[in-house]
Amino acid sequence: MRNIIGNLLYTQTIKDTVVVFTGTLVNVLAGGLFFILAPRILGPSDFGLFSTVIATGMLATNIANFGIDTGILRFAKGEDFNKILSIALKSYLFLGFFIGILGVLISPLIASFLNQSELANLLRIAFAAIIFLLLTNFFVAGLQAKKEFVKASLVNIVSNVLRLILLVLAVVFLKTGLTFITFIFFFVTIASVIFGRIFLPLKLQKIEKEKFFDFYKYNFWIAISLIVTTIPFDNYLLLKITGPIQVGFYAAPYKILTVFHQLSSSFSRVLAPRFASFDTNLKAKTFALKSFTPVLPIAVIILVMAIFAVPIINLIFGRDYETSAQVLKILSVGFLFFFASVIPASVILYYLGDSRVNFIMSVFRVFIFIALLLILIGPYKAIGASAAFTITEIAVFSLSSIYAFSKIRK
Repeated sequence: MRNIIGNLLYTQTIKDTVVVFTGTLVNVLAGGLFFILAPRILGPSDFGLFSTVIATGMLATNIANFGIDTGILRFAKGEDFNKILSIALKSYLFLGFFIGILGVLISPLIASFLNQSELANLLRIAFAAIIFLLLTNFFVAGLQAKKEFVKASLVNIVSNVLRLILLVLAVVFLKTGLTFITFIFFFVTIASVIFGRIFLPLKLQKIEKEKFFDFYKYNFWIAISLIVTTIPFDNYLLLKITGPIQVGFYAAPYKILTVFHQLSSSFSRVLAPRFASFDTNLKAKTFALKSFTPVLPIAVIILVMAIFAVPIINLIFGRDYETSAQVLKILSVGFLFFFASVIPASVILYYLGDSRVNFIMSVFRVFIFIALLLILIGPYKAIGASAAFTITEIAVFSLSSIYAFSKIRK
């Protein structure tokens, strides 16, 4: 049995992980260069506003997403592949247009709530582009469900590379500002949709009621979890309590560390079909323990970033962001535990198939995070927000690991 699991892990899983991580790193490099230039161009205050708009756009996208991409990964296989994609695509189109239009209408209300009237038009740009973000998710998830990880990576890479090229050209030949950078950030995803359509030919089929209800019964708790956990409480509370400059100090190092967020997402999608295929606790347990292997090099990288936080921040963002060095040190620890949490979360979602427990973990995460933010932001500002994030991730990793491994220990 151990030989079977070992062969599985060290052959196809490792190959897929290497492919996915390579694609993610290329994607992050292009995206990272964008987020090195943007803070320098905008300065801490405007970059704080820009980060809040991005966080709100991602929240709206996850509301409209409704956990559908996770459902694709779990159910889109064999003869049901095109049936599931048909449900997913039609759902994305309906939800995308509905949430997008609603968001455009309520943008002034959100800006007023955050005491930043200049956010209204920027938020309208973000909401108008939701449909393209959703379709990008659709094609990426469909390709990953087919285990075509190279093509799935390329769909995302196209947007990040084009976004970087347009920003560089604008800096050289045009006058750039907050509105322009916000526009190109969101609307370059049209290119990803085009490439996704080329890579994933669609054969839409009539939706079967039974499959529709099974699909959404599983997705419901995941959708609620996504919505709850992607509300940018940190950005909103920092902006409302301390102003946009502190948001900029917090968001700049956070953007550096989102490479681990993207790696964790990609790693999860490599693990998903494996855990979904296991039929015994022994297989799931053995695979889960060996899956911690990629966490070790990530830990080394994060440790190096924490040690050299000051020169990293000065080199990437300049001396205007000196306060961000301490934020980077604290956030680094949090992102390590965030990455490691992918493994117990994958056991719960794809092997145990218990999306309700995933929701409970999400509520636990949000409750602790908000409480810590309210306690720490006032006296410590951006540094307090980073401490709240790290403590929360340690707690979530501990609780999810205890639950997952207690279920598969026998």
